[in-house]
Amino acid sequence: AARWQRGSLSPQAAERLYGRRVPMSASRMDKYKSCHFSYFMQYGLKAEPRRAAGVQAPEYGTFVHYVLEHVLQSCPIGEESWGEELQKRLRAAVRAAVDRYTAEELGGLEHQSQRFRYLFRRLLRSVQAVVDNVAQELCASRFRPISFELGFGSRGELPPVELTAEGVTISVSGFVDRVDGWVENGRLHLRVVDYKTGRKSFDLTEVWNGLGLQMLLCLFALEARGPDYYGQPVEGAGVLYLPARDAVVKGSRAMTDEAWRKQLDRELTRSGLVLDEPAVLSAMEEPGEQGYRFLPLKVSKSTGAISGEALASAERLGKLGSHLQRTLEEICRELAEGNIAADPFWRGPEKNACRFCDYAAACLFEEGRGGDCRRWLPSVKSRDFWKQLEEETDGEDGA
Repeated sequence: AARWQRGSLSPQAAERLYGRRVPMSASRMDKYKSCHFSYFMQYGLKAEPRRAAGVQAPEYGTFVHYVLEHVLQSCPIGEESWGEELQKRLRAAVRAAVDRYTAEELGGLEHQSQRFRYLFRRLLRSVQAVVDNVAQELCASRFRPISFELGFGSRGELPPVELTAEGVTISVSGFVDRVDGWVENGRLHLRVVDYKTGRKSFDLTEVWNGLGLQMLLCLFALEARGPDYYGQPVEGAGVLYLPARDAVVKGSRAMTDEAWRKQLDRELTRSGLVLDEPAVLSAMEEPGEQGYRFLPLKVSKSTGAISGEALASAERLGKLGSHLQRTLEEICRELAEGNIAADPFWRGPEKNACRFCDYAAACLFEEGRGGDCRRWLPSVKSRDFWKQLEEETDGEDGA
């Protein structure tokens, strides 16, 4: 019987379970907006999912994060062109980072299985390619890395993002892999960069529905707290995902290095939002004859006009910040109401909250029974996203 009464807790039970002040990491917030029942199982009941025994192969995500962070810190890129000397420095830095990783994180490779060592060696070429790509981008840009693994929250450099509604306060923490900065006229323009090694890209449909907000939350936290942290006025310049997982390019063994690099460039094109201001775009990257290499933007050959769904004006970014605040308010209300419904987000059989859920065996989701229902998230195009955002803001102003 309890199974069919799981749609909600009483406010009193919700308060006993979660408290009036709820810590909420960015990934934990994603879990809540993905499915309320899955969140309840993990963070309410603290149920431990079953894990398969055995040694896992080296995780590419952890490895590439480690190498990129240590290489860019130990081998800073200044006002220099991409060339043989810089390549030598980067290769030495990559080798040092890899040796340090194998010693500190893996305890050396001599005790690992032959298959493990084989898989690890396969990653090296891909990681070197990602490092080269990032270095080439920075050589073509006036933005420079100024923070690594920057956190907001109790364990971070910046305070948490907090909001109170319906008597519940959520305190959101998180971190991003890198923050780049560029100074113009005494103002520091900040760009948040995250390395994504899963199948993840910046998705306005997810943002509209309260998912994948970590980079945006960090950007807006930096706009609020950055002047104190960096000691000068700041302005948000954008957020970018670097899809590092796609550096493992599929191709034949006969593929030339040049062809492999061109395919790699296509796979490593960033996604996200960038401030639609000529000076900022020029500082990020000057387009060449073939247009932009790194930014997800296009240049008209006839007029030189820059276009792309990644462009966002300062006004639009401001409205996006208000939308995030409303999302946090909605989470507060749902926590206060004790929402534990089995209502997984659904965008199709390949993209939904149930596909890799650790609690499927306890949930036994069945559409239409006991309040179980899929929350369909129809795709939101860029034009519709900004239009809905304006209507949302105008409606609130007129209320």
